[in-house]
Amino acid sequence: MTERIQVWVLLLLSQFTFTQIKGVVVDENNKPISYVNIWIENENSGTTSEQDGSFTLDIKNQDKNLIFSAIGYKKALTPFKEKIVLEKEVYQLDEVLVSSLKQTQELEIGYYESNGFRYSMGYFIDAIYFKPLLDEREKYPFLKEIKFKTKSKNKNAKVRIYLVEVNKDGSPSENLLSEELFLEVKKGNSKNVIDLSKFKISIPENGFFIVFEKLKIEQNKHFEEYYFKDKNGKKKFSSGLSYQPEIPLVPIDEQIGWNKRINNKWEKSEKTTIQNPNSFENFLMKKYHNKYLVPSVNITLTN
Repeated sequence: MTERIQVWVLLLLSQFTFTQIKGVVVDENNKPISYVNIWIENENSGTTSEQDGSFTLDIKNQDKNLIFSAIGYKKALTPFKEKIVLEKEVYQLDEVLVSSLKQTQELEIGYYESNGFRYSMGYFIDAIYFKPLLDEREKYPFLKEIKFKTKSKNKNAKVRIYLVEVNKDGSPSENLLSEELFLEVKKGNSKNVIDLSKFKISIPENGFFIVFEKLKIEQNKHFEEYYFKDKNGKKKFSSGLSYQPEIPLVPIDEQIGWNKRINNKWEKSEKTTIQNPNSFENFLMKKYHNKYLVPSVNITLTN
């Protein structure tokens, strides 16, 4: 009987055995590519390459393919190799109508809140859709700035933000409206404002997405030790790893959020459901019940 138990325990442990692999992502000129998204095929786990292109990843099955994705490069699906080479992507640019940027009038719209958060960005890549009304777009045709909230347990945690066009099916596209932006945010609860005036971004007729991406890099790792009580009331010790910064989410009625969970593919956000939303225990959570969650963000339009 004891032998059977030992075999069962070994089998169980083998289910959770991971191997750490290490590699580097470079371009065709052998130059490292920073902050590449790396996913395990058909799984929701992955990592991000460091500034020097290096990466480490815990993987259970080394025979699985990895997906490498970076802005400006062709996506690669390949078995693990110590050096991954990504090819440059060539985009066909649409004709752009250039008009003068006056910045004499402004309009702020969106979903920004400053406190009272109970949810944060659960995925590593979230997108929120903005489509100003026709009269707003005619009066304020340019995007001036983005304001969003962060909560961070690390000093100088880094987040990537970029703007993309909309596909015919309503999903975020790969076509950028401007260059990607990297922002180091302060420790604690912070309001962040990014001035986009220099890009002279004209609001597309069918709207656009703002994409927020948490980077799985060493700079963003946060290890936390904590105590808790088990079901018998005994005090237990544990520790956990998270990636900073957290981007707080707010509840809304519109289904305008998208996220990436598996295979680097966009999925439309679903409503949040709270069990027993009217109970006293869930008093602070009730406002999230049967709502869609999006990042706390506003945009400012200008002429």
